[in-house]
Amino acid sequence: MAIDTAALAAVRAWIVQVGLTSDDPASLLSGASEQLLAAGVPILRSHLSFATLDPRKRAENIMWLRDRGTTRDLHNHEEFERFFPRSPFPQMLKTGRLQRRWRLERPCDAEGFPVIEAIQRSGATDLVVSIVPFTSTAEIFEGAAISAATDRPGSFTDAELASLGELAPTMGLAAYRIATSDALGSLLRAYLGIGAGHHVLGGHVRPGEGDSVTAALLLADLRGFTRATEPEGPGIISRLGEHLAAIAEPVEAAGGEVLKFTGDGLLAAFPVTSDAATACDAALAAARDALARNARVNAAHPASSRLHLDVALHLGDVFYGNIGAASRLEFTVIGPAVNEASRIESLCGQLERDLLMSQSFARACSAPVASLGRFKLRGVEAEREVFARGEPST
Repeated sequence: MAIDTAALAAVRAWIVQVGLTSDDPASLLSGASEQLLAAGVPILRSHLSFATLDPRKRAENIMWLRDRGTTRDLHNHEEFERFFPRSPFPQMLKTGRLQRRWRLERPCDAEGFPVIEAIQRSGATDLVVSIVPFTSTAEIFEGAAISAATDRPGSFTDAELASLGELAPTMGLAAYRIATSDALGSLLRAYLGIGAGHHVLGGHVRPGEGDSVTAALLLADLRGFTRATEPEGPGIISRLGEHLAAIAEPVEAAGGEVLKFTGDGLLAAFPVTSDAATACDAALAAARDALARNARVNAAHPASSRLHLDVALHLGDVFYGNIGAASRLEFTVIGPAVNEASRIESLCGQLERDLLMSQSFARACSAPVASLGRFKLRGVEAEREVFARGEPST
């Protein structure tokens, strides 16, 4: 049967509106499928997938089933490398056929593709797959794949296939807008951190724009990294990633934000939003967890040099915002408090301690601490009292 022209126009308008206003690709697919079903197209199954630019996921894979609703799978990079070559998409891209149809009432039409064989076993009689390219140059962000299957005996009609073909570019454009928004947010969160990414997405992009905040600072460094790992060559990059993850994950779990990686270490902040004790206790918990996790990474590489983690904790006022030139900005924290945390961290090796705290931090946190004495810190005018974990001195 043919789709009424007005009904087709209404479906297209709905897709455009969702593409402009929503960031949920699952609602885009399910809504379009349900509207087509209501217009008389006997869809059994529909599918939408597109690549992402997220370090944790390589592709979105969304499926709508008439009797079950929508499922959404996020394929990580390893899963994608296993799945993609076994799908029909590489063959379609290679041959330049951006639309393919499989008449599934005949068993041979599945062509050995596992996903098409599964659709055929579900009772589908016809499947049409469209690839909507986004650009002609991007290697990762290539386009969207859209499919629809029916279980009606005799398959889709020519008019229904024509309507699905007409709607495919509109679906692709809506998916492109959603994928671009998702990619932008993912990249900003990955490269800047959750809080900084949120600020930038909110339009805070002018050089020098930011706020003065009080924060608990966590500065971590792998002591003697270059000297210890020089014999290991390029393979050390993978191991360094394990150590940095061992530090960063506890920070994020405790509510802090990693502001920058400093090669073999990182700087993180726990802004004071209610009281200083809460921020400092969270930073201390993250530091303890990071030290324990770092030890486990070392244990997992018994044949390699141990990488000792040093952590400094400080409480102070910092400028949190955009630093740099208009052509190259960094969203981070600066100020004397950051410098003081760095100088305290440099004492870890000298004092043979893996965790040191400033006086302001030690006074604010609720954990027992022990004074190690007063020290002259480079670039800091007066001596500073430094503390370690333990029972308070008497």
